[in-house]
Amino acid sequence: YCIYEYHMPCSMGFATGGRTFFLWGGCMMMHADDFRQDRYGVVTGLRDGGYSDDMTLASLAGAHKRLITSPPVAVFPHPLASDLSFGRYWNYLRKQTFVLESYISNVNWIMNKVLFAVHCYLSWGFVAPYVMSVIHITSALRIYIKGYSQLEDATFASSGMSLVILLAICTFIELLAMWNLTRREVTLCNLLSPEAPRLTLAPYNWGLIFIAMLVDNFLYPISAFRSHFSQSINWSGIRYHLRNGKVFKIERRNDMVPAKTDLGGKHLY
Repeated sequence: YCIYEYHMPCSMGFATGGRTFFLWGGCMMMHADDFRQDRYGVVTGLRDGGYSDDMTLASLAGAHKRLITSPPVAVFPHPLASDLSFGRYWNYLRKQTFVLESYISNVNWIMNKVLFAVHCYLSWGFVAPYVMSVIHITSALRIYIKGYSQLEDATFASSGMSLVILLAICTFIELLAMWNLTRREVTLCNLLSPEAPRLTLAPYNWGLIFIAMLVDNFLYPISAFRSHFSQSINWSGIRYHLRNGKVFKIERRNDMVPAKTDLGGKHLY
């Protein structure tokens, strides 16, 4: 659910009508001539120490006013393993934040740092109200149980509970939006793959999804800072090291190769 909660908003790029500067590495199209002619240094940037394809292309598209198309027909579900552990999820989250440490130009560096700062701010800004709501509820229960009758205490408890109720309404609206977005994605996948087993929303546990939203947003800044200071990542048994935004060292050791892929549950050998 943490992976779902993080990845589902990425599909908002499709809400732009298919033509956008926002791109998702798993679903994007560009002119083939841009690659054949190494236009704007797209091939050179990826070949000479490049790491993130989508962040690199997004920065080049933004700098040179190039459009990127994300076709809805290229959407397909990616089943996750049923035995995912926290370690495998943490490695997934680290890979998502690690891409912000790679860049090929000043524009790319600025874009990544802005995303780094904004995402960290919004992530902990999302979690903070729930922490405060726990404090308000605890204070209100303490006042109710111990029977404090001071006007200031009663006013504080009343104001705090009003904020808690407002937060609950906002949470319901957010979960409703996630449900609607997921419903549309599921419908799209069923239309594109009529021969496959039909996907439904029945197995989704929205209570766990809410918890996943808190866990994922709390851990994202920690993962981002971890990636910033480590400058290395283990991706399916291959460790990449960055220097000045470019890959300068790649380690391949047998003891680092996992038995399964990070998310899909497929055996690598």
